[in-house]
Amino acid sequence: MLKPLKQRGSFLSRIIVANVVIFVLSIIVLSVLNYGNNTRIIDQHTSLMYKRLLTQTDYNIEALYERVFQIGEQLLNDTEVVKGLFSNELSPVDSMKVASKLNDVVNANKYINSVYLYNGEKERFIHTIRRDVSIQTIDKEAPALIEVRKQMQKMIFLPHKQSYVYESKAYDNNILSLIFTYSGGNNGYAIFINLELNAILDLFNKMGNSAYSNFIIVDKSGLNIINGSKPDLFLHDTSDQDYIDKVIHAAAKSDHFIGSVDGEKSLVTYVYNDKLEWYLINTTSYSYLAKDNLQVLQNIILISVIILVLSIAATVLLTNKIYTPFGRVVKMIKFSHPAVPAEDNYDDVEYVSDVFKGLIQKVTTLEDSAVKDRNRLRDAFLRDWLNGEGRVDEAELALNFSKLNVQIRPSDLRVLLLVMEGQTESAELEEEQPDLRMNFVADAMVELALRIFTEHGELEKIDTGSHSFVFILNDFDGSNVEAKIGEFVYQVEKLMSFRLKIGVGIRASSMQELSKSYETAKDALNYMFVVSDENVYDYENIQAQIRKQAHYPVKLEQTLINQLKLNDRRASEETVEALFGELKHYAIKDSYATLKQLGSSIDHEFNDIVDFAPLCKRYEQQSLARVIEGLIYFERLHRFFLELVDYIIQDLKSNRYRDSKEIVKNACEYIQQQYRKGDLSADAVAAALNISVPYFSKLFNENMRMTFSAYVTNLRLSEAESLLLHTPLRIKEISENIGFLNSTYFITVFKKKHGVSPNQYRQMKRAN
Repeated sequence: MLKPLKQRGSFLSRIIVANVVIFVLSIIVLSVLNYGNNTRIIDQHTSLMYKRLLTQTDYNIEALYERVFQIGEQLLNDTEVVKGLFSNELSPVDSMKVASKLNDVVNANKYINSVYLYNGEKERFIHTIRRDVSIQTIDKEAPALIEVRKQMQKMIFLPHKQSYVYESKAYDNNILSLIFTYSGGNNGYAIFINLELNAILDLFNKMGNSAYSNFIIVDKSGLNIINGSKPDLFLHDTSDQDYIDKVIHAAAKSDHFIGSVDGEKSLVTYVYNDKLEWYLINTTSYSYLAKDNLQVLQNIILISVIILVLSIAATVLLTNKIYTPFGRVVKMIKFSHPAVPAEDNYDDVEYVSDVFKGLIQKVTTLEDSAVKDRNRLRDAFLRDWLNGEGRVDEAELALNFSKLNVQIRPSDLRVLLLVMEGQTESAELEEEQPDLRMNFVADAMVELALRIFTEHGELEKIDTGSHSFVFILNDFDGSNVEAKIGEFVYQVEKLMSFRLKIGVGIRASSMQELSKSYETAKDALNYMFVVSDENVYDYENIQAQIRKQAHYPVKLEQTLINQLKLNDRRASEETVEALFGELKHYAIKDSYATLKQLGSSIDHEFNDIVDFAPLCKRYEQQSLARVIEGLIYFERLHRFFLELVDYIIQDLKSNRYRDSKEIVKNACEYIQQQYRKGDLSADAVAAALNISVPYFSKLFNENMRMTFSAYVTNLRLSEAESLLLHTPLRIKEISENIGFLNSTYFITVFKKKHGVSPNQYRQMKRAN
């Protein structure tokens, strides 16, 4: 007999209460997880984005530094400029020549504000500012800046205000100066190359400087150099601000954190430049970063409430619709099984549920052993064919197909090798029963493949591993193979939340050729090494793309090694890109062998001067060769070689700051051995020392008090004097022996030093 109506109401109430509780808990958990996770993702993503911008800006400013340094080197080696700097008095003509050369530098480089020479003995400037500017006040800080420059171990940009008067109006320019000094007595001589600060501010504006984001440059003491939102805040001590203090005292040279900027919570990202000794900082308002997250949270809550209301309404309607016929079923079952428990809380739903549970348990305990045996035999039979072990005549083959219920024709076959890489992000794998889950997914894939690939059920599946299996099917009759496989992959990922990789073998005209199709399917899957972001790898298409015969790129290898020795990052990266562009057209084993050999060559070439241990430790390996062997994807190897280029150049650059006297000593020894060769150059010496040419020129000039070319010329002329006095060699022979390839040029240089030609010098000395 049916229970009273209140029992139905009680049942309905429980369902509604359960729905409400589940939805409320879901909203709370989902909101908390979403807010926390999205906040971390936004922080990390924004920080990485600004860190890339800061790194790029840092690179551009350092490139600007190198360019200004080269300009200074050119001025240092210009005879007229040096004469103008040291002369106590210049004629109007000479003064105009010097000023013209300085103006040419400013006009050719839009980022340079001005250039001037300062003679500390006479307190005289030669400058590129308009001629009617008051000379006494062009730069009051020049003497003090020269003293600061002399005390530094290296050359960096010095920020200061350039003050002068023009047409009775005072001007104060915020500039960065690179100062090239000469010492003489107690007076200072220097060349000032001054950069316009607005050039870097414009760069900040192009990077997206706005009301919620700001870019700042401070030195390692906290002194403000550039502030994107406050350009007038120049040379202001900001170290008392908490976030600046935290940046300059941080252990990491590149990082991000949440801090208070002008009383507002902000995301602070920074990068430190060892060479220029300053920090590039970006601050982004945290309220701006979080506004999208809060909007998403509101939408989630709103949608969840709507779903809850609809669910309750649907529950009420469905319960009223199904309860009447359900009551009749209960009555019929109770009539057949009158023994009903007497408990008051044992309602009709629980009673019927227990009855059906008993029936299901009885059904599931039945086992069809014949079907299982036949499936095992069929799998063994097809597996033997795949491995090339099954060989019978056509009559016996047809009989086996019939007995084992094989659902394919023994002709026009194709093998698909499927590998389940893992779940997509939306999948929820039950950890307690992973094997059961995988078996269920594999069976579901077979049903899906039957629906997509064939209309007659002509397909067989063979397990080849815990996460891989083979489809054997008849070739598609004139249909698009790639389109159907693509649809299959899409449906698997959409419905089952599993990622698939499929290797497509060649067509097999008979069962005897099936093993070859299987082997080519495995070969096709190997091309995940080259292109890892695809799902389908067709052997025939891949073979059509391999157009080039493999040749080891000896020229590219040598070019890359030379570029690394010259610390040329951009050229090195371009060479790596060219190399990997070439390898894409090689077979896999040739590409991989080439990369392993290249890694060994780089290791052999730089092992004595670069410490690769930290880089290898990052990949948990002992050597570069082991790192390369552990990277199984082409694009990952591509990124590693770019990382390796950057690592080598950074390590070589760090060695540039070792004892300058030792470097110059080694340079002089090298020059002593090579100066008789006509092709000796500063580039060759710098390459031999593994330092850049500007850095070598700077160290050589500071330590030897002369330029590289002057030093080499003096060595050659000293030997020429000895040869003229002690040998009967002709002038042409002497010039060739000491490195002058042109005897006319040798005579000119000799005469400039001694005032007489080589022959006259020989005659005079011998006469004496």
